[in-house]
Amino acid sequence: MYYLADEKLRSAVEKYGLERTMACRTLYQIVKLYKVGLVTETVGRRAEAMMAQMCPKELVDIVAQTAD
Repeated sequence: MYYLADEKLRSAVEKYGLERTMACRTLYQIVKLYKVGLVTETVGRRAEAMMAQMCPKELVDIVAQTAD
């Protein structure tokens, strides 16, 4: 999988698990798209709520560095 090539994601996967890390990265990307107007408000707000609920700040900080 491509995530193994990125040292930051690899360490996040080891600490938080693959599913949680990739889910948080996906949610982060959706929120980022929402903030620039490329995703609807409903989807963006739901992604923000889900991210706040399941993604620790440390993990969000890591995925923010790896998101496009």
